[in-house]
Amino acid sequence: MHCGIPAVTLRAWERRYGLLTPARTDKGHRRYSEVDIARIEQIQHWLERGVPISQVAGLLADSAAANGAVWEQGAEQQGPWRGAVTDAICALESLNTRRLEQLLNGLLNDYSHALVLDHFCDPVRARLADTSALGGWLTLFDGVLQAKWSSRALSLAPRGGEAGWLLVPVGRALPALELAMVLNRPLWCLGAPLVTVELRSVLKSLAQRAGGVLWVVDRWPTAGQRQQIGIASGCGLSEACWGLDLSQMTLPQEVAQLGGRRQGLASELDRLQQSWSTP
Repeated sequence: MHCGIPAVTLRAWERRYGLLTPARTDKGHRRYSEVDIARIEQIQHWLERGVPISQVAGLLADSAAANGAVWEQGAEQQGPWRGAVTDAICALESLNTRRLEQLLNGLLNDYSHALVLDHFCDPVRARLADTSALGGWLTLFDGVLQAKWSSRALSLAPRGGEAGWLLVPVGRALPALELAMVLNRPLWCLGAPLVTVELRSVLKSLAQRAGGVLWVVDRWPTAGQRQQIGIASGCGLSEACWGLDLSQMTLPQEVAQLGGRRQGLASELDRLQQSWSTP
């Protein structure tokens, strides 16, 4: 992974669109130079502005465009997202989950998880929630996403001596899984809330490997969950909450409340872990 972009996406940018030409080691492994990384960041910049992946090469080659002379307005509408959202709604209406999975896989081949969540998943969910006639398909859509992200989250589990954060959902598991996709780093993501005894057991088993515990709050915590928040810091781990605003709830002093969008949370967790480990 480079710049938060999965290897499969980087390979698609290289093979399908000719956007990257990384050097190779003697064993054939790709080696990305500083120039390559800067180019990856440029590609991501254009994609975030809604430029279709198929048109990025021309913009990178055009110095005037690269300086922002074009695509200043209406870029998002000209990208692939609007059509993909419409296709997803149609697939849901016809109960065609296979078509929905094909749409999702196609987007993930070309774009990062963060962009797919922002420009595809969130808009589809908003459309379904805002239209009473489509509201019944929201559960189906979320079920497809949860299955997809759960499978991917398993591959993010730390290996060997790697440390990682433990993501614990408060409410639905899907927001925690979506966050795991964006963080795209070694972590564990629980598929459901745990009772206190189970949580203590998990923390004990991960005590030497967990970088910290992040509560992903989708709904107001139950009385039992409020008592759980703070357990990790008592075990010597950094601990934070993200999601629903908990400012009206008294949190333990050791528990940080993080805000902002999914994309900026990785740096916040790094900062928090560093401050926690500094004497």
